[in-house]
Amino acid sequence: MSIFDIYKTAHNGLDAMRQTMQLSSENVANILTPGYKSKSAVLAARGDSQSFSEMLSGMDGGGIGEVLKGQHRGAGAMVAKVVIDRRAGPKVYMPGHPLADSQGNVEMSNVDGSKEMLKMMDAVRQYKANLSIIEMAKKASQEALNMTKNA
Repeated sequence: MSIFDIYKTAHNGLDAMRQTMQLSSENVANILTPGYKSKSAVLAARGDSQSFSEMLSGMDGGGIGEVLKGQHRGAGAMVAKVVIDRRAGPKVYMPGHPLADSQGNVEMSNVDGSKEMLKMMDAVRQYKANLSIIEMAKKASQEALNMTKNA
């Protein structure tokens, strides 16, 4: 695995977490929007349409050992799709509202603010982990360059 593969994998992780945070922030921004439906990101391995178990079974007998020894290179994560939660939101009595039904009830957003904040906190934690990988790779590259200067 080259240093560029490390950068690419971390970049893919950063991009996936950015998209996840973007969806969560969109959900939080629309928490009071009547009829808004919550969106969530579904993450998958980048460039691999196989499930994790299919990937392991296709390896040359090494299975999980190949992954643990670093013999199988991944390319990071990606947002495979965006799922919209179709569950109904709570009904609020607002007669005269343009979206009110015949009884005067309006369906509000189905966004759960506390769940969205937890999703955002997790995405930030993973984002920071990918940044630390980039920082370590950068330091390793700098150290390698310094070794060639001293030789």
